[in-house]
Amino acid sequence: MKLLASLRRASAAQKTPPMDDLLPHLLAFPPLPAPSTPLSDAEYDKQIQSLVQLLEQTPTINLTKGVSGGGDLLDILNPSINTLPYLHTILAHIRGKERGVLAYPALCKAFPPSGSLWAKMLEFMEHFDPIQIRYAGPELRCLIEYVAIVARAFKNPLIAVAPIRSAILRLDPSGSCLTSTHILFAKLCLEAHAFVDALPVLDKDIYHVPQDMDKASFNTPQRLLCSHGARFSFINSSSALSDQLTSQSYLLYFVYGAMLYMATKNWERGLRLLEIVIMSPGSATSKIQVEAYKKWVLVGLLLHGGPLTLPGTTSFQATRNYKALCKAYDNIADVFKLGNVDRLRAEFEAGQRIWQGDGNTGLLLQVLDAFRRFAIVKLGNTFAALTMADVALRTSPGPKDWVETENYVTSLINSGHLNATVTRSQDLAKPSILRFAASSTEGPQARSEQKQLDDLATQAERIQNLDYHVKEAGMRMALTKEYIDSARKSQKSKDSGSNGGDPNSLGPMTMGDEFAVDEDMMAGL
Repeated sequence: MKLLASLRRASAAQKTPPMDDLLPHLLAFPPLPAPSTPLSDAEYDKQIQSLVQLLEQTPTINLTKGVSGGGDLLDILNPSINTLPYLHTILAHIRGKERGVLAYPALCKAFPPSGSLWAKMLEFMEHFDPIQIRYAGPELRCLIEYVAIVARAFKNPLIAVAPIRSAILRLDPSGSCLTSTHILFAKLCLEAHAFVDALPVLDKDIYHVPQDMDKASFNTPQRLLCSHGARFSFINSSSALSDQLTSQSYLLYFVYGAMLYMATKNWERGLRLLEIVIMSPGSATSKIQVEAYKKWVLVGLLLHGGPLTLPGTTSFQATRNYKALCKAYDNIADVFKLGNVDRLRAEFEAGQRIWQGDGNTGLLLQVLDAFRRFAIVKLGNTFAALTMADVALRTSPGPKDWVETENYVTSLINSGHLNATVTRSQDLAKPSILRFAASSTEGPQARSEQKQLDDLATQAERIQNLDYHVKEAGMRMALTKEYIDSARKSQKSKDSGSNGGDPNSLGPMTMGDEFAVDEDMMAGL
């Protein structure tokens, strides 16, 4: 407060206090050199809150003025040490005299990708202090949105991918809490065709969404934002590090993520994200979920070679809607299972307008190509070995071209799709022999004992991580007002020997109408 009072007196003496008066206060936190005894969380919070208040009350022009001897404030501040002043100063330069949202043309003029401010932004995203940034949620989101707007305006969304990815992972290295920045990032990656660049974020499993502190019970422990034990819990409605998420946001992130995985042909991971979408609860089936179901059917064929069974947690109403609205896709899956390639092509030709309208023609073409692959793989269920002539006769579009079939089979073995070996005859005029591996411990795909141990260790680590997040989610749920109110009602019903028809007696885990989505959010994909 003494600091603010001194600045007000300076402001009264002249229109704007000189930078020399402001700079020492901007550099005062964090204290350097670091004290021998680290600041307690309470003291750290107190000092940084004072800095936040100072920055919020400092006129924009004060941050953009030059310093004594020439130069800019950004040349003096270190983004990894003076994170908050650096961020506020970047925004001040971008906005100019405007304190609020900047108009679109002015933003592109003030913040071009070729300018010095863009370079400063890149440095900031790579090096900001992950603890200090928790106190600048709205400002960080604003900068990220500016980056995305400018990148799209210059028709080059790729330039926004790396800095936004850095910001997401630097803020929360676990990546376990879904934020509005995740959705923006995934959409930018799709627009830029930056499929591989998206993986460092997508590969982080989502376990949580930002907690609404207004709905938290009075019993909820209020951790300081700077608490090192907070992990992801600092991403909540109070810190404003994420915009408010809706059911649409939740579904769209997983659909975008699945599309990115499909582009890299990681069918297993893509299928998992699509399943999250189609089994999400709600009083109505959204158009996003219907589109996800269509892709889920096709990806299931590409991964497993046949139609899949819907997850057991999919609601009855959603199952009925999927079957009624996606008959053409279910027909493709059924014909694929029957093994009739001519009928499969006929179904594809008949539904071309549907595939094109849904944007799934590319997936359907890959399904057609996969049919031959799975036909060869399935031969291993019946035969231990076959000549290439027999394989060609049973699976090839050219039944007499066993040389082309041998080349195709060899490519399947080399790519890991087929666990078998090819034995070539000494007489080149005779077809080679295809021998299928009897088990996963034989053939070119056989795993060594060390590889099996490594896989088990990786799986054990994932289970431990999942166990932690499940317990954390359960604890957070148990501290919400809804859960406590429901538990009280349930206890009263139990004491009276009847639940009295109270629909809440089943507990608060049902999402209800909150997840009903009517808008067609897939139009922009």
